[in-house]
Amino acid sequence: MINSDIEADTIKKRWQDFFDQYDYDDQINNLRSIYPDEKSLYVSYNDISSFDSEFIDNLMDDPVRYMDIGENYIRENIGLYNNRAKRIDVRLIDVPDINGIKYEIRNVRSSNVGTFISISGIIRKNTEVLPRLERAAFKCPACGELTYVQESYQRLLEPIACDKCGYNKGKLKLIPEESEFVDTQKLEIQENPDNIDGTSQPQRITVIMEDDITGKIFPGDRVTISGVLKADQKHLGNIMLTEFNIYLYANNFKKETKDFENIQINDEDERNIKKLSKDPDIIKKLSKSIAPSIYGLEIIKTALVLQLFGGERKLMKDGTKIRGDIHILMVGDPGTAKSQLLRYMTMISPRSVFAFGKGSSAAGLTAAAVRDDFGEGRWTLEAGALVLADNGFVAIDELDKMDERDTASMHEAMEQQSVTISKAGIMATLKSRCSILAAANPKFGRYDPLKGITEQIDFPPPLLSRFDIIFKLIDTPNKEMDGKLADHILKTHQLGEIYKGMENNNVDLNIPQEDEFLPEIEKDMIRKYVSYAKNRIFPRLSHEAIDILRDEYVKTRSSNGDSIPITARQLESTIRLAEAAAKARLSTIVTEEDALLAKSIVDYYLKEVSSMNGKVDIDILNSGISSRQRNELEIVLGIIKELRESKGKSPELEEVMDALQSKGISRDKAETDISKLKAMGEIYQPSDKRIDVLR
Repeated sequence: MINSDIEADTIKKRWQDFFDQYDYDDQINNLRSIYPDEKSLYVSYNDISSFDSEFIDNLMDDPVRYMDIGENYIRENIGLYNNRAKRIDVRLIDVPDINGIKYEIRNVRSSNVGTFISISGIIRKNTEVLPRLERAAFKCPACGELTYVQESYQRLLEPIACDKCGYNKGKLKLIPEESEFVDTQKLEIQENPDNIDGTSQPQRITVIMEDDITGKIFPGDRVTISGVLKADQKHLGNIMLTEFNIYLYANNFKKETKDFENIQINDEDERNIKKLSKDPDIIKKLSKSIAPSIYGLEIIKTALVLQLFGGERKLMKDGTKIRGDIHILMVGDPGTAKSQLLRYMTMISPRSVFAFGKGSSAAGLTAAAVRDDFGEGRWTLEAGALVLADNGFVAIDELDKMDERDTASMHEAMEQQSVTISKAGIMATLKSRCSILAAANPKFGRYDPLKGITEQIDFPPPLLSRFDIIFKLIDTPNKEMDGKLADHILKTHQLGEIYKGMENNNVDLNIPQEDEFLPEIEKDMIRKYVSYAKNRIFPRLSHEAIDILRDEYVKTRSSNGDSIPITARQLESTIRLAEAAAKARLSTIVTEEDALLAKSIVDYYLKEVSSMNGKVDIDILNSGISSRQRNELEIVLGIIKELRESKGKSPELEEVMDALQSKGISRDKAETDISKLKAMGEIYQPSDKRIDVLR
């Protein structure tokens, strides 16, 4: 309850006693020396609470009155009190996350209006910093004297009459040069998606920032903001309604500095985490805990575990940034559990955002410039999925359903881990330091093992090259594997039916536990384990790991003759996976075993999606054709050009075939190469029997 009976002098005396008892003299003297560049005095909630518990309770219930009196006291104390008010802001720090102060956005109610609360969430939109009229000067047309009016948020208050001569026959003129302004900015904050169930839409609330805390928060930032909850009456034209909009008038804010600081880890959790890390098979246990109801996929699940932990993000002295986040793409037949894996990963990742390719646009993934009532008709930035997941994890299902122009927007976000916006006069760079797990279906419905991956998905090579690992999931008949899979699925459904019956009938059927369907480590513990590792473990490469990675890289590069099996990008991917393996063991050193595990995963994926006739060639992934095939195409194109120049007209198809056979290229290969060149737009057929180059 707000105690309005307490006299202002009593409140002022309590502020004076507080500052006398606690040593804020240095801060006040510093404020006096730097004013007006900074106007805030930061006071600890814990200090006020220790000083007088009743005083802090009254301050939380009636913050506007108590803060105004405290700010007036400071203003007088540093000698700024005169005929023109000078603004001072008392800002609270160390505001506790306790019931009655900390609220989820969806739980804020009318009873909180006028009280001091704090909320946490993600910034979705912000406006530019604008000046707001705080103390308006009006000039009297009769006597020429100024009348000052203290303005409130949004509505201009005008004086009825002149303070000096009482003139009231017309409007007094606003004099901006004699008025006082304050910087103001409007934000929209959305509750953390991690804290809500999947059926709810995240709630939002408007935040008003003023004075020297403006311009410091951007879309995508995760923050805790404390301040006074206020209400603003809705209106329909000139008709005032009985409903009110609520907004938070910010007193102070705190950015989340750690990746996952919203995950609470107590002493017992820490002991359990350290005990788990000592298990030599911890990575295997973690991989078995990922979607245990999905049969097999051991190496894919191991890679997903390493993606959760990620490598080390590095900032070099010259400003160069090297990403540590791991990007994975899964391409395969329908019904191979890609979507289920994505959903499961978003459930166990401490911070995650799920996007669906069909319903996502470039703006929805990166950021959008929007013009609506929020910015009073001005353009504002709204953060997309990749920005909202900063320092977290993004799962994108059905990536193949996205338009090519939209997927192109991911290039910068994946490698530079930022999103640059140049829209509607807004130039901004937002952070998107997140791991991406994407799933896609082949464009012809099923994956054809005889064709390269680039022929089966319409992704540009630059996008594919940014994925650290690409897995293909093929549904091929195999009697032994099909039998095991069928048994696993049938057992899953049988157990699900039994659990449903027990839930509805409240009957304990004493069913024996099926260990294969239980995660070896619970979801909550995985979340805490990952959070602990990402915040406290920063591994570095050992000399043994460096030697292995270097030797394997050089050996692989020189083993394939005229093809290029891997590039430096694959080496960087291997390093990130090795660092993630060390983090998963809570080790500060990347060992030889970590390097070998990372190398085995990269080798597996390259063999699956970037090999031809048993030879790995990264050009298959980067451009869709191997180095050998490219050389062969150049020979075919060269023969056609030579025959055309010698004959002065389009050569006959049979002549070209004969010339290619003399070069050692079989007829079948020649036909395939000619088809490719036609698809690439290099040659055409003017008739059934002739072929020619495009000029």
